[in-house]
Amino acid sequence: MKLRLGSNTRRQRGQSVVEFALMLPILAAMLAAVLEFGLAMDADMGLEAASREGARVGAVLGNDGTQGVCTGTRLTNAEATVDPGILSTVTASLKSAGIDITKVQVWIFDADTNGSPLVVGGVTQVNKYSGTTGSFVSANGDVWQACGRHDGTFGGGSYDDVGVQIQYTYTSRTGILSFLSGGLPMSGTAVMPIGPPWTLQP
Repeated sequence: MKLRLGSNTRRQRGQSVVEFALMLPILAAMLAAVLEFGLAMDADMGLEAASREGARVGAVLGNDGTQGVCTGTRLTNAEATVDPGILSTVTASLKSAGIDITKVQVWIFDADTNGSPLVVGGVTQVNKYSGTTGSFVSANGDVWQACGRHDGTFGGGSYDDVGVQIQYTYTSRTGILSFLSGGLPMSGTAVMPIGPPWTLQP
């Protein structure tokens, strides 16, 4: 005996197909939103990790042994060693996190007690660097000279706190954030004290 599908069964199947077709865009949007949120969180954690690594290297390098003397080879050696060392570490950390450094700005600064850039004589003690393909270039010159950073060997044992802030513009990977035409601004900041007995570990 053959069973015949009634008109009700056919209508139910048709209704299920229509409902699925209506729900599919909503499900796809939800999946894209979850994916985008995960990618954005991953980028944010990458910025935090890179800023911590940069501040750690800045604390270790200090003033490159210049003892605050900013003349001759002490000046040029410190400039060639300290900030470039910080930026090299930041670059490696950002690249390992999949972050495009051409969309990144790095601030290396003398931090005040609140962790913000210190202002001395009306001048904010921050060196700003902009990311280019493969490297960073100075955006405002050497405002906070590496050779003059206090490392605890100055009178009274004073030391500076080195801050590293990384600013990044996250752009949507799935298109779900396309309404943010300029991208989503993000930043990561870390501050560490400069002072002996810091040693650079391999």
